[in-house]
Amino acid sequence: MVALALSAIAVTLWLFGGSSRGEAPAGLIAPQRSAAQAPDRTLRIVLARRREAMLSLTPLTRQGQLDSRALHAAVERALPDTARLRHGDARVVYRYDTSATARAALAVGPDGGIVTAVRRAESATIAAPVIRQAERNTCETAALSILLATAGVRVSQERLQRQLPRSGPLDPRGSGSERVWGDPELGYVGRGSGGGAAGGFGVYPGPVAAVAKRNGTALSDLTRASPRRVYRRLLDGRAVMAWVGLSEGPYDEWRSPRGRRVRVNFGEHTVVLTGVRRDGSLRIVNPLQGTVEIWSRRKFEAMWSLLGRRALST
Repeated sequence: MVALALSAIAVTLWLFGGSSRGEAPAGLIAPQRSAAQAPDRTLRIVLARRREAMLSLTPLTRQGQLDSRALHAAVERALPDTARLRHGDARVVYRYDTSATARAALAVGPDGGIVTAVRRAESATIAAPVIRQAERNTCETAALSILLATAGVRVSQERLQRQLPRSGPLDPRGSGSERVWGDPELGYVGRGSGGGAAGGFGVYPGPVAAVAKRNGTALSDLTRASPRRVYRRLLDGRAVMAWVGLSEGPYDEWRSPRGRRVRVNFGEHTVVLTGVRRDGSLRIVNPLQGTVEIWSRRKFEAMWSLLGRRALST
């Protein structure tokens, strides 16, 4: 009689959830459900490059719906803080967005499925050679040589300089604002080595992009783009060649052979942006002395605006 009574108590505990872990007491077998009755409620969170996290949704479900707070906590435990990925010769660090990923998982529903973890790039380093400009006014072709190298194309700055179209006479003709000289929108103006009547000038993005295309690389023109778009390009693992002002002048003005008024800043220079650091500062390869420098965004944006926010990117 005692044995039968104990057995009845055990069965009662099982039927009414007496086991705190939801398990059958020793010696009893829980009823089995079919696969159709108990679908696999699993969430697959795709991370980066064949990596994924798996979550069982069953304990996160309340009354047939996902518990958003519990799901968020589970996703937070499942996701790593960051992912480091390579894009060609660029290394990009991404930070996972737990809240956005949990919202995507919640939309999948309690039966489970697949979501891609939301991540945001927070820093990037693009491999680039450090090249010093060969002559006083050849920063553009030195910078282009650096930029092309980030895309796997190796061309010397001397060769690029020879390929640049030229605009106007080698030295300006006439005097004052009625002088006639070249148009940097159409070709290289002046002498690469400096000297001459005006000391030489340089060239703007159009002719530089044409030379890059001649060497098998199509560049994107970011002229007058927002700074945010430039930084987004860097975080995508693509270097940016930017025209900056080393000074706020002197400014000068002349006419092109076609009669267009050309106004320039003789502080014109070019650098290559090759990364964004976690604190938001920028990694710069500067061909002026062949150096790698760290600039604040404020410094870059101020200098970039002095040359009309001109830029090219791979």
